[in-house]
Amino acid sequence: MSTKVWLSTRGEACDPQDAMISVFDRGFLYGDSVYETLRTVGGRVVELGAHLDRLRRSAEGIAFELPFSDAEMSEPLAETLRAAGNDDSRIRIVVTRGTGPIALDTRGAEHPVMVIMVSPLVVPSPEEYAAGITAVVVGEREGSIRPGLKTGNYLGNILALRRAHELGAEDAIMCNADGAVAEGATSNLFMVVDGSLHTPSLATGVLAGITRSVVLRLVAERLGMPTAERTIMPGELRVADELFLTSSVRGIMPVTTLDGAPIGAKAVGPVTRRVIKVYAEFLAEVARSR
Repeated sequence: MSTKVWLSTRGEACDPQDAMISVFDRGFLYGDSVYETLRTVGGRVVELGAHLDRLRRSAEGIAFELPFSDAEMSEPLAETLRAAGNDDSRIRIVVTRGTGPIALDTRGAEHPVMVIMVSPLVVPSPEEYAAGITAVVVGEREGSIRPGLKTGNYLGNILALRRAHELGAEDAIMCNADGAVAEGATSNLFMVVDGSLHTPSLATGVLAGITRSVVLRLVAERLGMPTAERTIMPGELRVADELFLTSSVRGIMPVTTLDGAPIGAKAVGPVTRRVIKVYAEFLAEVARSR
C-alpha cells in the first residue's frame, strides 16, 4: 500500500515528498480552493460523478470557474489509483485558484492547480462502529458553518473539532448563526424519532453531503421509512431515539453519547443498524459494478 500524489504542474503521479506547490499559491495563502474527499470500494470510486458535480458547485460559490473537465480530473485520478496500488483508497481532489501576488484581489490569480492525493483507506474498526462515538454540540461562535461549500477555508471546522476534543468528546455537532443544528465537523447528521429519520435541511446552510443523499435515497426506497429534512434545534438531539453521522470515508457512524449524556440506551439503535446494513449493501453493489 502506498500514497501517491498527482499534480497538474507535473502531469504525473509522484511520491508525496516530491509533490510541491508554490508558496504563492492562493490555496496555501488564503484557503482559496475547493476540494472533495472520496473513497473507493473494491477498487471502484464511490459516487465520482456526484463528487465532481459538487466540486463545480463549490467553485461557482467562490466565483471560480474550474478549468478542468470531468475527464481531465477522472483520468489522472485513475492513473494515481493505479500508481498507488492500494486495495482501497481515500482520495482528496483539490483545485486552487492558482498563484499570484500576495493580495486578496483574485484578478491577479493565474495558473489554477489541481492536486489529487491517494492514500490507503483507513476506516474505524468494527468495534468502534458497534460502540458508537461521543459528540458535543458547539456554539455558533466556536464552529460556525460554511454556506454549503467545500472550500479550503476550514478553520471553523478545525476549531469546532478542537473544542470537542477539549471537552473529552470525539466529534463536534456545529450550529448555524441562528442556533439550529447543522452538521458534524466532517459529516452530516441524522436523528431517529419514533421510527422516522430526520436531518437538517440544506436551507440550514449544511453541505449537501454525497453520503447524506445516498442514505436518504436508500432509506426511502429500500427501507420504506419516513424521512424529513427540516430545522432541528440542539434540544431535539438530546431526546432523540438514535443519532448517527454520515461521510464518504466513515460511512454511517453512530453517536451514542451527546454532551456527556447517553442517546437512547447508549447503544447503536435498531434503525441505525438497518441503515448501516443497507449502506453496506450499496457499497457492495458499487464494488461489483465493474
